[in-house]
Amino acid sequence: MKYLEIRRLGPIIATGVMEISPVTLFCGRQGRGKSTIVKILSTCIWLEKAISRQEVDEKYYTLYNRFRKTLCGYHQIEDFFCPYTYIKYVGEAYTFEYKSERLFIKKNRGDGGYLLPKVMYIPAERNFMVAIEQADKVRGLPASLVTLQVEYQKALGKLKGSFDLVDGFAVEYSRQNKITYIAKGGSKVRAYKGASGLQSLLPLLLVSRSLSNEIAERVDVPLSAEELAKLRKKIAEIQEDAFVSDQLKKLMIENVTKVIAPKSLWCIVEEPEQNLYPLTQKELLFNLLESRKRNNGSGLVMTTHSPYIINYLSICVKAYQVANKVGDEGNKLVEAIVPHRSQLAPNELSIYEIEENGVVRKLKSYEGIPEDSNFLNNALQETNQLFSDLMDIEDGIAEG
Repeated sequence: MKYLEIRRLGPIIATGVMEISPVTLFCGRQGRGKSTIVKILSTCIWLEKAISRQEVDEKYYTLYNRFRKTLCGYHQIEDFFCPYTYIKYVGEAYTFEYKSERLFIKKNRGDGGYLLPKVMYIPAERNFMVAIEQADKVRGLPASLVTLQVEYQKALGKLKGSFDLVDGFAVEYSRQNKITYIAKGGSKVRAYKGASGLQSLLPLLLVSRSLSNEIAERVDVPLSAEELAKLRKKIAEIQEDAFVSDQLKKLMIENVTKVIAPKSLWCIVEEPEQNLYPLTQKELLFNLLESRKRNNGSGLVMTTHSPYIINYLSICVKAYQVANKVGDEGNKLVEAIVPHRSQLAPNELSIYEIEENGVVRKLKSYEGIPEDSNFLNNALQETNQLFSDLMDIEDGIAEG
């Protein structure tokens, strides 16, 4: 289990100690800090992996404020810090504590169960790489988008035939011409001419599925002591090269250490519902939950503005509960609503809401089901109340 606490960082005042479950969701109004929280979480999971895989020395990011300037700069949140910023991350292998503008690292005891993760951050701007043809040639993009672009191109290159999306749509890729198509019912168009919702979910679905498959199918070959020594030497040479930028160093080191295979996938997704019809949001969510279950120790972290995402997650929990009470015949009926690999045990889900004062609260649950009282559902209820108020005004004038 992972835990995260943040105080005084950008719009976040205090999160309390948050348990990061295998499926964790953050909701809140615009500009309240949802992305800030998941960017810090992504950074900490990556750093834990990088130290465990010996991509970096433990001390490297504790010096010269590299944690804030370099790691958090990757997500463009380095300016959110203040002298009173506090961050504490407790992972399976390491504990990180940032206080008084310094990072402290402690190796945890009993980390034998740590499964080395691949960390994939999927930003809200992901549709850019589909909406603009040959977006991989555009310079000056945010680093997280560049990383996603690399994985997206790799996933396209691996395609054999078509890749199913949602609602009967599929992706086809011409390696010869390097053109991506969206196809349905015997016709197809170039992806950059497709619907905005399809452009948003294409890299999300394709990359998450490709990475989870790659991890599941890879055969791990342990390195010898000599090979590990050569690996450490190569990493040190890259780190000490003063003529290479930090971002390029990170890419070079990840390329060198890819021989040490990840065992799990932590997929961190901003606004999975982006530009999608509610029923399509459900289909996408079921796909993401299914991909998570392909590898033990994997996680799915999301931010959202959609009440449908929260409600569909509740349905996934209820499906799990019902499936464990009924027999085989009942299970078939449950799976017609929620596929088995998309069902969620109550202890696998945490939902947090960022309130207007910058404080984070965990949504309570009733018998394992998240409560209805959250700002997204309240917003839906408000529309009914506003309509009722207008009806009262209309009736009052008519009677007068």
